Amino acid sequence: AIRQCKKTLYNYTKDRVKLFHENFEGFRNRLALEKVAKVDGILYDIGVSQHQINEVRRGFSFMNDSFLDMRMNKAHDTTASDIVNNYKVEDLIDIFYKYGEERFSKKIAQNIEKQRQISQIETTKELADIVEKSVTKGSKKDIIKSQARIFQAIRIELNNELEVLQTSLIDAISMLNPGGRLLVISWHSLEDRIVKDTFKRNLGKCECLPTAMKCVCGAKRRLKLITKKAIIPSEYEISKNSNARSAKLRVAERV
Repeated sequence: AIRQCKKTLYNYTKDRVKLFHENFEGFRNRLALEKVAKVDGILYDIGVSQHQINEVRRGFSFMNDSFLDMRMNKAHDTTASDIVNNYKVEDLIDIFYKYGEERFSKKIAQNIEKQRQISQIETTKELADIVEKSVTKGSKKDIIKSQARIFQAIRIELNNELEVLQTSLIDAISMLNPGGRLLVISWHSLEDRIVKDTFKRNLGKCECLPTAMKCVCGAKRRLKLITKKAIIPSEYEISKNSNARSAKLRVAERV
């Protein structure tokens, strides 16, 4: 990703752009090291990148057979294989349901347990086959959707994606100058819900019960919404880039 950015921004990188290999949650510290206290704009493009999905050996996709990796940062030790083979069945069920919203979560987790008693599950194909066997009375389309949801759930758990997003958005709001804007592109409903709720909590609207004598929730207005509803890609954009189909953009401004 950094190599691609250097290529794309070649005319700017010498004096206008600095690139850092950093998790979203570390950007506040990174800016502090650069002696930057406040910024005028922040753009998030969150989630897994198409580059990572297309690189077979990274193990993000069930469409190709490779080692179950899914690490966004390859410097980390834990892989998707570790989660699949070592998590308790109850924990797998919880992850599949919470992060994948998969209705066959219990059946899939139970079949993973049966298989790993025989041998370790180490490849994307092995996991995809277990999901396919678990989706009873499902069409080919249903099976593919379940496979996508299970792979998404494991990836989110492994990379701590939602917690990182939540923490980072709070930091981002505090780092904005008045009038500065925060733009977030999300790619599935779990991410979008966090963005929407974080924006909402910073609009300054009291969340106390109607029976409360005075406000005790500490509501403070930090943002105003620029987009009341998420901006979604046009049919023209989707025709040019089908991967944009699930993208949602929300924008807020610091007050």
